[in-house]
Amino acid sequence: MRGLLLTIGLVSLPLPPLLAQEPGGQQVVEEDEEMDDELEEEMDDLEGLDDLEGLDDLAESSEDEGGIRVTELQGFLETRGKFFYRDRNTPELKDAQWITELQLEFDIAIQESLTAYFRPRFLIDALDEDLVRTDPLELYATYEGEAWDFRAGQFVENWGIADTFNPVDVLNRRDLATDPLDAERLGELGARVRFLLDGGETLGEPTMSLYVLPVFQESLFPTRRNRFSFAPPPNNLDEDGDVSPEGEDRVFLATRAQATLSTDLANADVQLVAARGPDRFPLFGVTALPNGAQNLTPIYYGMWTLGGGFRAVPNSEAFADYTLKAEVVYKVPYRTSAMPAVLPDEYLQYAFGFDRIYPNVFTDQDQITATVEWVGETGASDFTSQFRPFNDDLVLRAFWEANDFARSSFELRGIFDPNSLEYVLEGIYATQLRSIHEDLKFQLGVQFFDPARSEPGFFSFFPNNSNAEVTLRWDF
Repeated sequence: MRGLLLTIGLVSLPLPPLLAQEPGGQQVVEEDEEMDDELEEEMDDLEGLDDLEGLDDLAESSEDEGGIRVTELQGFLETRGKFFYRDRNTPELKDAQWITELQLEFDIAIQESLTAYFRPRFLIDALDEDLVRTDPLELYATYEGEAWDFRAGQFVENWGIADTFNPVDVLNRRDLATDPLDAERLGELGARVRFLLDGGETLGEPTMSLYVLPVFQESLFPTRRNRFSFAPPPNNLDEDGDVSPEGEDRVFLATRAQATLSTDLANADVQLVAARGPDRFPLFGVTALPNGAQNLTPIYYGMWTLGGGFRAVPNSEAFADYTLKAEVVYKVPYRTSAMPAVLPDEYLQYAFGFDRIYPNVFTDQDQITATVEWVGETGASDFTSQFRPFNDDLVLRAFWEANDFARSSFELRGIFDPNSLEYVLEGIYATQLRSIHEDLKFQLGVQFFDPARSEPGFFSFFPNNSNAEVTLRWDF
């Protein structure tokens, strides 16, 4: 699928007779010249191979053909089942997931400087008819100039630097329906213009990107009967009655500056981000239902965001094996025309940490990447802050890669809140099933939740959601 295989039949040539030799080993010059003449004539007859019908046209069409054409197609087909250790024993609640997902990626050439990219996604939960995703994640065109490029359409960008939590990654919404710890980024519809500036020895490869997203899109939440639902029955999450921004309040604006920084202390990739527009996660208005349950209504409000981050490798020999990472943003909510009187609190979010690679731990080719991070936020105490997962948490992660033929790996992650004694443990084993197909991957994951008891937080919404997940994935 990644290329075109062209098979040309072999052409048999009559081989000339062996060169006659004198007893002393000297070649007969006359016969040698005759053989050369015959061979040259036969090779002349083969020049027609260059003129095989369509062969030259095919080579030229791959380079010179105009119009829209797909230059690369890839993707994956995945099926995964998630099973919870403790059922809720209520028929109308779903205590398992069986998701099948297909994603495709089309790289499309239009003209020399104009390309396009299309990434459709098809996702369905066989056990929950409400969980269906058919909207494309990305569909955009990019025009590249000499020192700038312009992109328009629906696209996804990863601004994050840290491993577990990315405060600076504010461009895209998340699909929280399948896994709140590793939610899929959703595409945003708009435009980006990026300028490639001149750099120097200290500040290298600087770029400046400007974003305009005029189309507001709502967040995607777990379904009502899902184990990760924010309002499981008898409560209700009223997404149809949400309060959305109107007019110019729907526009999301952002600017992002990136560069490399080379100093005597360290070499680093740095970025600064400023954004204004609808926040990607709403607050919830709570009203009482006649049966005593609660009705939650998403209310979208505006948010100013200012911050940045870096990834640095120290030049000091003592710390050269470490990669330092940091993200910090300050967020200030603002009122839109559709907002109620009360706004959420402003707050500071952060993620600090480092990676270190340990080679040849168990074999002469494996390695372990150890990660330590401190993530959380400060300044907010309103009800909406309970829906943000990290308060003041320590993250420990070890990622073992066998670097073997099957590309086996094992990841172990622990998230601990020392204030509320809340913790989450996660383990993922992955390997390729090369005996069946070289691109078939098997993955087994487990998650264990022990939410806070004294001070309810995000994971307290899911007190019994420890689970195991089995995945088969075929990349093509």
